[in-house]
Formats: sequence, structure tokens, C-alpha cells
Amino acid sequence: MHPHTAAVARPPLCVSAGARPYLLTAPSSPGAPKAARDFVRTVLRRGPLAPLLDTAVLLTSEAVTTSHLRTPAPSDILLRVLTAGHGLRISVHDEPPAAVGVPSPAPSAEGRRQDPLLGVPSPPGDRDPAHGLLLISRLADDWGMTPFAGPPRSASLWFELHTPR
Repeated sequence: MHPHTAAVARPPLCVSAGARPYLLTAPSSPGAPKAARDFVRTVLRRGPLAPLLDTAVLLTSEAVTTSHLRTPAPSDILLRVLTAGHGLRISVHDEPPAAVGVPSPAPSAEGRRQDPLLGVPSPPGDRDPAHGLLLISRLADDWGMTPFAGPPRSASLWFELHTPR
């Protein structure tokens, strides 16, 4: 949040006594975004956060797809949904497995886009990894990326959606 807009921005999601966490772990595979969408749809389909359902499902799909595109197949993706009375926070954490004793070659930057999360060349493919971040930045009430001190390229992408007051 920019300091000059802090006065007009919504307050961050407050974790109250009624907040509920929901967790899903899925392998980094082409099926991970669908599993994540189904999970979020199940969590939100009934209750006071149902008006956020479509946006939450779309942004979750984009965040998990971004995570899948930047992690190797044996990795796991952790999806965390935290619901509160006036909104929710969804975070997607990926942690690629460490290669034991094998130095990874420096990737060639020729013709490859930068990974929007960590600024390194992204894997080749047809999908622009920044597409998901563009949607998240436009539709979420707040969002960010948190790098972790663990293995290289370990990160968590999170976003918040708030109900109208």
C-alpha cells in the first residue's frame, strides 16, 4: 500500500476469533489449478463470503497456475484460505525441491520472460506468467508476494478480498 493512499484504503484483513483457516496441498501439476478452484468454491459457496466466490476462484486459479509454471513437477503447492467476517486472504506457497549435489545451470535469458515474482527468467511456454499477477493486482483489494528464506525460488503469493461494507 502506498503511504499517500493509506488514509483512503481499506483496513487490512483482521484475524478475529471467528477466522477460519483452510489448507490444501497439491502436487505442482497441470491439475493443480482445478483442484484449487474446486477447493475455494467448496469453502466459499455458502455463507457471508459467497459474493466473493467468482473473484476468489478466478484469482486462486491464476495464482496456482503461476506457481505451477515456476516450479518443477515433484514440488508441492500449498493453498491457504483464511476467512474472516468481512473478507478473506488466500495465499499460494510453492517450494521447489532442492537438487542434492547438482548445481543448476544458469538459465539463458534469450527469448524468455522474467518471472514476475522473483525477477529470474521464467520457464518457456505460451502463457505469460505476468498475466495472473495483472488480474490479481486489478481485482484484489490487497495483494503481495512474500519470499521465504528457505530454498531458492521459494515464495508465497497472497491476495485479499473484502466484502462491501
